[in-house]
Amino acid sequence: MSLTLTRLVATFFVAVCGLLVTTGLRVMAAGPDNTWAPAGALLEKLDSPVFALAVDPADGRRMLAGTASGAIYLSADAGTSWRQVRKTSGRAVLALAFDPGRPGTLFAGTRGSGVWRSVDAGVTWQSPQGGEARTVRAFAFLNGAALAASDEGILSSRDSGPWSMAGLSQVRLSALAVLPASSSGANGTVIAGGDATQGTEPLPLFSSTDGGQTWAAVSVTGPAGVVGGSSMVSALANGPALAQGVRTLFMGTNTGLFMTRDQGANWQQLTGGGLPATDVTSLAVAPRHADRLYVASDGGGSPQGGLWVSSDAGGHFTSLAPPLPEVTALVVTGDDTPTLVVATFRPADHAVSLWTYHDAGGKPQGPVAVPPSPRTGPPAPGASTGGTGRAWWTDLIARPEAPYLTLGAAAFAVVVLAAVAYLRRGRQL
Repeated sequence: MSLTLTRLVATFFVAVCGLLVTTGLRVMAAGPDNTWAPAGALLEKLDSPVFALAVDPADGRRMLAGTASGAIYLSADAGTSWRQVRKTSGRAVLALAFDPGRPGTLFAGTRGSGVWRSVDAGVTWQSPQGGEARTVRAFAFLNGAALAASDEGILSSRDSGPWSMAGLSQVRLSALAVLPASSSGANGTVIAGGDATQGTEPLPLFSSTDGGQTWAAVSVTGPAGVVGGSSMVSALANGPALAQGVRTLFMGTNTGLFMTRDQGANWQQLTGGGLPATDVTSLAVAPRHADRLYVASDGGGSPQGGLWVSSDAGGHFTSLAPPLPEVTALVVTGDDTPTLVVATFRPADHAVSLWTYHDAGGKPQGPVAVPPSPRTGPPAPGASTGGTGRAWWTDLIARPEAPYLTLGAAAFAVVVLAAVAYLRRGRQL
């Protein structure tokens, strides 16, 4: 073989090797379309649910997870691996949210330790003044201000300044949403929901049209009383725009999912396509598809937990058949074909798991690995970090990306052999 031909062959196989390995890693990160795949494990013993997940709007591979132990984990490879970036013992992380108006800025809501803020996409964290000792479970953003739902009402921070009270001190809040303004220059409408109130409202649901300065109760009563018999609001999410300044609003409660198209004057319970009237733990709308809604439930102690998707703004739902029905947290990437990151919790043995799902609209497929059991500590050398209890190489062979990695390894071996042949020929000359 001539020297030129040897170089061409080596170059060709280097390119093939790189392509195959890159493809394999992409498949490893998100899994094949419509297939559940276990995400990398968070390297600590977890026996309480994960409630906080977030994904960077500017980079769908950058994800964060907060735990009940007070730790925040960061993944730069779509959940394949995680590293701890923050730890405060005993202060559970209940919410994570990126500020859409400030790239790289995100907030963490904690139980009893107020709000933490990061301005470098989650690498380092600070504790701004004004929200100390508060429990914060949700965030929203309006006209340069960040709003936080706390156990004693709304907290507000403008231009990354300190937090201050912004009303509803009588309500223990758990959900926030912002509806767009009906005209340019006007404030949007902030909707706040809670799970307890010292007032007389039948359901703790409130709105503000002046940025949180004043609040009014949202009417949720009708001929049948409070919508669905609900007593608490667990999640809020914006749906598709109906007209200028008019937007669908979805509300998850302890008795099901509801929708309003007129700022809360009338509500409709959504149960189409098998969505049960069960407690809702999380709602998410695909950033690039406002009519695609995801609804998660941990079952509330019943067998009715799960994860459902609607592609027509709540008209019909289908189950995504998660590996475990008790879904405690959910986040969706902004890709054209979205990837879901989901946290589950199995009450029988307190198993906590993270999963990914690339939603291309097809029939859901189960994961290759069985749902993990709780670990008693950090994994031993050579053990799997996916929580399956098997050796790492056994899990790798069983996973769907194995063919890509095998071909990549074979191409790499050919490159090595070509390099050896080249060196030998050079010595002979």
